[in-house]
Amino acid sequence: MPAVHRVIRRFRRPGPLVAVSVAYLALVSGIMIWRGISVSPDYLLLILVPVALVSGRFFAFLRDWVPFVALFLGYEALSGIAPKLGIRPEVGSMVHIERALFAGRDPSEVLQRHFGGLHWLLIACTVIYFCHFLFPIAVGMVLWLVDRTQFLRFTVALLAMSFAAFVFFLLLPTAPPWYAHDLGFLPGVHDLVHGTLPSAVSPYFQRLDADPVAAFPSLHAAYPTLGALALWQVSRRTALFMVPWCLAVWFSVVFLGQHYVIDVIGGIILAIATWTVMMLFVTPRVRALRDRPVAVTVVPEAGAVPGIGAGAGAGAVPRSGEHANPAEETLAPTEELPG
Repeated sequence: MPAVHRVIRRFRRPGPLVAVSVAYLALVSGIMIWRGISVSPDYLLLILVPVALVSGRFFAFLRDWVPFVALFLGYEALSGIAPKLGIRPEVGSMVHIERALFAGRDPSEVLQRHFGGLHWLLIACTVIYFCHFLFPIAVGMVLWLVDRTQFLRFTVALLAMSFAAFVFFLLLPTAPPWYAHDLGFLPGVHDLVHGTLPSAVSPYFQRLDADPVAAFPSLHAAYPTLGALALWQVSRRTALFMVPWCLAVWFSVVFLGQHYVIDVIGGIILAIATWTVMMLFVTPRVRALRDRPVAVTVVPEAGAVPGIGAGAGAGAVPRSGEHANPAEETLAPTEELPG
């Protein structure tokens, strides 16, 4: 039994546990997409339950994740309010701005004309598009397993960014390229998502009246950008591996006719601004978001007598709650992530 306990303790270290959890989440999500099931936050919360059980932190999982997912789902419910206000979305102006930036051409139209016949590319980009909710949940899972404080920062920033984007969707609705095509502004640009792969949404999302014209800023671009910024604080190597994913998402949403390039740029700027505000202004003022100090216990040198002469400072062992060296009170408790 002691050997089994040692194996369990080693498995629950952040490195192995993160690797197995990411592989498990990718496998289950891949099967769901293959079977035509939407990978939405309500499903993902249930999928993460085995990860919580294996980590030995099930009740902490409920404490941290249920409020986060509930607020996330609440935001999705609010997104249906914007179309009911009767504010007409900007269509022609978005087309003019995009063409002004790209010498009279629309990137979505150019990409679809050159690559629209590649079926494998359509499938790959659609799968990436369907991972819109999967990516922030996966980043949150990694951060929760490695550093709960960083998880809290990320989830607070993610929700704040989503609600900030909602204000744009509410007061300045903008239509995506496929919508402009339907109105005759962008001939040659089609909605390539619908019809490529089936995707049955959950019963909760079936009840929602989703906003079809929430284009600027692009949360499809903002979510992976924010995730990479949050991972940078924990593992720069892992964050760098997120750069190709960000590029793939940005390309996919433009190619599929779901966003303009200016929507993508707006999403990137929103993510950077949100994380900057989080780290510079919110984190120092909210205790739960600050790094926790790590108490350091100094082992006395052989032959040293604590409390006598010059050896007193070097050999004394701090009492509970004290720190041996004030400069070491903010040591970061992380282990390098795999990959």
